[in-house]
Amino acid sequence: MKIVNLEQGSEQWLAWRAQGITATDAAILLGRSKYKTRWRLWAEKTGYAREVDLSLNPLVRQGREGEDLARQIFEDYLGDLLLPVCIESTVDPLIRASLDGITTQREPVELKCPSEKVWKAVCSDGANSEAFQLYYPQVQHQLLATGSRNGYLVFYFEGDIRHFKIEPDKALLRELYAQAQQFWQQVVNKQEPVKDPDLDLYLPKGEDAQAWIYTAEQYRLFHADIQACKNRLKELEELQKTHLETLKTLMGEYLHADYCGVMVTRYKTAGKVDYARLLEEVGQHITPTDVEQYRAKSSERCRVTVSTESVMPRHVVEPAVIAPLEDVPVVFEQNYF
Repeated sequence: MKIVNLEQGSEQWLAWRAQGITATDAAILLGRSKYKTRWRLWAEKTGYAREVDLSLNPLVRQGREGEDLARQIFEDYLGDLLLPVCIESTVDPLIRASLDGITTQREPVELKCPSEKVWKAVCSDGANSEAFQLYYPQVQHQLLATGSRNGYLVFYFEGDIRHFKIEPDKALLRELYAQAQQFWQQVVNKQEPVKDPDLDLYLPKGEDAQAWIYTAEQYRLFHADIQACKNRLKELEELQKTHLETLKTLMGEYLHADYCGVMVTRYKTAGKVDYARLLEEVGQHITPTDVEQYRAKSSERCRVTVSTESVMPRHVVEPAVIAPLEDVPVVFEQNYF
């Protein structure tokens, strides 16, 4: 292997990675990654698309922050130093890797600092865990790049580690190298790989692109109109609430009102019972009195029915009551837009 003097994370490092096949590409080329497709990797290698910046992702940040401590703990376990380096294969410099560490025996070490859920799965399922299966090709790629007889996949969580010694899988390495060569020819020749409809972007071309542009513009116009209507609706609802409060004030202690096409009914709803606290403090022998003691305060609700056919109160015929309503129109028309 050849050591390349680069600072991991630097612009020069990013450019170097783009010019070869790295360990993080291995699972993608083997079709084992659920995070990135072969087409997406090709798009990033050719400059067709930008790589997604995951630096602010909480899990990615957790992994980077825990890496140094994980390295120290595994160094203590091995009784050896781990040197983070960038390397290229001396057989084929297309194959390259950014190692979290390499032992004095030239054994690559891949460090992972997963979430608690993933950590528990690794501890319980070991080599059958989803995380192990995802990162296993990454270590195999590192073995291909270094030519080493074995490497390590190390998981770290809150001061504890679980490690796996990985030996070369010759059949997988042959497939990986073949896929790497084939893929790189696609990159060099700008030959677009077949997309995965479940994961990759649909990008229209030719007449389909023109049809999409027209339809998308129409959709956006309607979207803007709908959003304006929604905003206006919110404003109208707030204005309507103020008038409802006035009606309720006029009603005083009455629970029912029906006048000028608006029927208002006020009613009480029982508060919710804190059953979790009730069971914890009272136990299983619960009486109706106990339930009421753990019930929240009741609240008032209001149901309003608006008539579009008549402004007259239902079942009331007293002339003095209905006289003020004789000149009130049934339907109010107003243009708000």
